Amino acid sequence: MKNEPFHKLINAVTDALERFQGAAGERVRQAADLILRSEGKVVVTGVGKSGIIGHKTAATLASTGTPAVFLNAAEALHGDMGVVCGGDVVLLVSNSGETEELLRMMPSLRTIGVQTIGLLGKPASSLARHLDLVIPIEIGEEGDSLNLAPMCSTAVALVAGDTLAATLQAERGFGEEEFAVLHPGGVLGRRLLLSAGDVMQPRPDVAVLGERASLDEIVTALTRFPLGLVCVLDAEDRILGVITDGDVRRAVMEKRYEARADAMMTTAPVTIRADERLSRVLDVMENPQRKVYAVPVTDEEGRLQGVVRMHDVLGS
Repeated sequence: MKNEPFHKLINAVTDALERFQGAAGERVRQAADLILRSEGKVVVTGVGKSGIIGHKTAATLASTGTPAVFLNAAEALHGDMGVVCGGDVVLLVSNSGETEELLRMMPSLRTIGVQTIGLLGKPASSLARHLDLVIPIEIGEEGDSLNLAPMCSTAVALVAGDTLAATLQAERGFGEEEFAVLHPGGVLGRRLLLSAGDVMQPRPDVAVLGERASLDEIVTALTRFPLGLVCVLDAEDRILGVITDGDVRRAVMEKRYEARADAMMTTAPVTIRADERLSRVLDVMENPQRKVYAVPVTDEEGRLQGVVRMHDVLGS
């Protein structure tokens, strides 16, 4: 008994999605073509729960390469219709297809000169007769105990909006770099937009020593500049090798207290250039053949510019 509402809703959504998949695929492609041929943006509109779904659909479209905004249908009737311009495509979301606010928008939309697409639960409704294209999102039942609350209908509408967005994303060839430009605050955006030079610890904050430095000098440098490594340089600031905390621990465990930097360092260390993207830096750090936590940044001549740590790449 306790699981009956759960199964009822899940079954309702499953059945409705199967119906959507069978009936709406061609309509989604037609809608995508219509949007791609348009000269303006997509304006998504609705009220109530459909408005919430419309808001999310507009956000998904905008973040995947299709300029889009959400317009509350009730506010549109009191001046906000000004956001709609000739050449736009208006996507109207309604389960009943009889939403008064959407029907009252139609004369203005025709006058402005837009094309219209409906995500409608009733494809033979009053609203459908006024639209250029209808994507059917029919359901059998909502799935709640009263068959009244918008549950199944909103779930299918959400999938339909995302399906349209995904189709447009693929048709536009919207890739990782474009995604990063629109998501600069995300991890992917950070890795693809920023370079090593943008996040590196600068040269004055890096521990550097000569190849004849003692173990005591190495430990002191690692303590003073806690980046996890010491860069061993020649007289012209070119990197000869690096010494990590692990190298020091091994020297102590092996009781090599008299060892100098040239005997402890890793020669020919992995280095990167300041203009390399963080995605490339991360690939270098995570190379299974030679995983490293911090990487020296050098110029074309191999002179030290700074150090990038994993923390700098991830922004943590």
